[in-house]
Amino acid sequence: METKKAKRIILCLCLVTMISFIFTGCSDKDDPKPNRVSMKFTLTVTGANLDDQIDFAVGGGNHDASQYGSPTWKVNGQSQGNETTILIDEKKFAGSTKTYIVETINPLDFGSLSVSYSNAEGGGPITISYKAEIGGKVETNVENLVVAVGQSENKNFAYQGK
Repeated sequence: METKKAKRIILCLCLVTMISFIFTGCSDKDDPKPNRVSMKFTLTVTGANLDDQIDFAVGGGNHDASQYGSPTWKVNGQSQGNETTILIDEKKFAGSTKTYIVETINPLDFGSLSVSYSNAEGGGPITISYKAEIGGKVETNVENLVVAVGQSENKNFAYQGK
């Protein structure tokens, strides 16, 4: 159990560090204005139990930090307040809901999706699907990935308006 917590802490720290590097810069006079885009992430997991580790972290923002203080994301249609990062883990997928849709309330300059999974010993296979739609176009689409017992992986994706 301690390893799962340590992995989650490291995952969140990496995501926060990545976002903080994106926010820093020298001068906005030289930088072209990015295109803000809507983002939608569809995350589905079946077969997970509380002994497994499933983490989806969705984050995003604007270069001028204009999203702060106002709702950024909604999950399954419900506003999440002014959270810039949404974490959905195995506890959520072990319940009755197997699909979560995370989408922007207002368009953003950039976003990220971090996917981490580990199928613990003794459980059955887990099936994972995730899709990222950026500006209405599918950028990442993994369907029905079967995760065998003992298998694990981490993936990180970055998105921005074009």
